Amino acid sequence: MPPPSPLTLATCQFDVSGDVRANARAIRRQMRVAARRGARLVHFSEAALSGYAGADFESLDGYDWALLADETRRIRDLAAELELCTVLGSTHRQREGKPTNCLYLIDPRGRIAKRYDKCFLIPRDREHYAPGSCVVTHTIDGVKFALLICFDFRFPEIWRACLRRRCRVVLFSSYQAQPKQNRLMEHVAPATLTTRASENFIHVVANNTSGGRQWYNTRIHRPDGSIAAESPWNKPHVLVHTIDLAQDASLYNPIGSLPHRLPDFG
Repeated sequence: MPPPSPLTLATCQFDVSGDVRANARAIRRQMRVAARRGARLVHFSEAALSGYAGADFESLDGYDWALLADETRRIRDLAAELELCTVLGSTHRQREGKPTNCLYLIDPRGRIAKRYDKCFLIPRDREHYAPGSCVVTHTIDGVKFALLICFDFRFPEIWRACLRRRCRVVLFSSYQAQPKQNRLMEHVAPATLTTRASENFIHVVANNTSGGRQWYNTRIHRPDGSIAAESPWNKPHVLVHTIDLAQDASLYNPIGSLPHRLPDFG
């Protein structure tokens, strides 16, 4: 089997709001920037299109689902036009029960190929969303990646599940820009992302919203936890970076010392 090709991707931050049309315009604008700069994949924050219930608006009661569907279709059409794989944060309306806080994986033909539903919800989330229960992975150019969202970062077991599925990259979407400063999370979030990368020897592509006081800026961690690239703080930005798995051999790999099958400690 040939080695994976280097993967050029873009991860984006912008001022997400409750205005779906404004969010969609920002997303399409950043998709075009990503494509012009050679990205094969573009990655957006949690709730990037739909807005975030409990933060951008009080609840999903009376939400304009038709508008969300229309703007999703327009983004899918642009993904097909640009031949750009797109990871889109949104809200998925289910036939029964609460919607999910999700990431749609739109393939270069504009089809929704997969969907990841946020598994770990803070108490406020549970007022509006149902939790997911499955890890979702995908492969582009031989590079296998997983999708995770925001509060998932606090739970190492889901990251280990990504490792068990032989993922080399995690695309991690967050909504952690707030009007007020949170000194605790401004320390905890970056430290935890560094830890998740290094303890699993995995590339972590971690984006965030802007428009408030960010707990961390959009950044890409190497498998040793160090930062390979990062966006400026608190303003819209498209961060383009190439991940070359062949370079991982030069980094200290703690996973390489473990048995082929990771132990189950029960």
